[in-house]
Amino acid sequence: MKVNFRLLLTVAILFPLLSLAQGNYKPGFVITLKGDTLKGYIDLREWGSNPTSVNFKASLDKSDRKSFTVNDISYFEIFKVIAYKQFTTSISLDDVSIQHLTDYRDTSSKTDNVFLKVEQNGKNITLYSYTDDLKTRFYIYDSQTNKISELIYRIYRVPNDRNNVSTVSQNAYKQQLLNIAQKFSTYSDSFKTSMEDANYDAHDLILICAKINNTVNKEANRNKKSLVRFTVGAGLSFNTITRIGTFPMYNTTPSHNSVTPRAAVGFNFYPVPEVGKSIIRIELSYSTASYQTTGNLYYYQPDVKSTYSFGQRTLSLSPQFQYSIYNSDPFKFYLGAGLSMNLSRYSGNSVYNPVTTYTETNYSGVNQQWFSIPVKAGIILNKNIDISLSYNFPTSITDDVGGKHQDFNYSLKLSSAQATLNYIF
Repeated sequence: MKVNFRLLLTVAILFPLLSLAQGNYKPGFVITLKGDTLKGYIDLREWGSNPTSVNFKASLDKSDRKSFTVNDISYFEIFKVIAYKQFTTSISLDDVSIQHLTDYRDTSSKTDNVFLKVEQNGKNITLYSYTDDLKTRFYIYDSQTNKISELIYRIYRVPNDRNNVSTVSQNAYKQQLLNIAQKFSTYSDSFKTSMEDANYDAHDLILICAKINNTVNKEANRNKKSLVRFTVGAGLSFNTITRIGTFPMYNTTPSHNSVTPRAAVGFNFYPVPEVGKSIIRIELSYSTASYQTTGNLYYYQPDVKSTYSFGQRTLSLSPQFQYSIYNSDPFKFYLGAGLSMNLSRYSGNSVYNPVTTYTETNYSGVNQQWFSIPVKAGIILNKNIDISLSYNFPTSITDDVGGKHQDFNYSLKLSSAQATLNYIF
């Protein structure tokens, strides 16, 4: 199976440029600092950190793109997807990653003008988040006082009695939220229990704030897209096994093709589900392949033919990264790559010798564990139907130290092109 490596190289070079050039404009609006509301389309991106600016178009058929920063607008929202509000607020600077903990309680902070992400909005309070290169922080806006404050969570090391250090967590956010619940008369024993178990993350804090706002959980999470989606699929594998080197049979064909079914299950993890451009897929698949060649075991007996063959059954675990070059709910086009860890079992792997009337088994040292590199292109229709074409680069499935012919230096390399139809639940 021939591969156009020049085409692959061109795609690899153009891929980052195409992904950057293609906008992802969704209906929404911005509110200027003067209070004017501008309706149009906002470029939705996979912001790893809270954005400092946002691209806006009044109409999709116009090219007059505007970029708004925290110095231009007080609020922007993409309908039913995401919203940010501008605040000048205090931002804690202590590091909460285990590998960078300090030996003291770090209370340092800075004041900055930023966009805070709306996590949960209600009549009593609004939960916001702010993420930068250091960490994610959460904020509470009190509708009675019209003030915003950071929910405090710190972790640091302190000496203990055994001349060692221990890790201490300051979960001040729990008492902050308990005080707010009492203020708005939503405190109860069940709320206290929920608060004691709440982690400092968006999922738990959204549920807590929904209770303070007397909002049911379903409504609180109505616009949240799933981080993980299950997939199941089936398709065909077009396999080529090519022999390279000196094989212990003469006058044989160098390659063998087979077309076999494949099945796959897995799950997609969406780092930024509101956008859905990046996908980390973990896939478990089952496929088969076969190899057969006819030749001579004895050089001086060309009329005496023998056939060598084997069947391969493979279970593969493949972590993959996919990125949508074109990204919309009705249609996505993506490219992907990954690493496939394969476990194979074989049948056959034998040759019948018509001269000795003996069947030689374990003829080649075929590998039971091996790795391959898949690349993929595909489309997703209406969020659920995933149609993909993938290619596994040639990989040796034989081991020179195995089999009964270790004095011959050869390799059997397997490559495959696969067409798969997946359903994303």
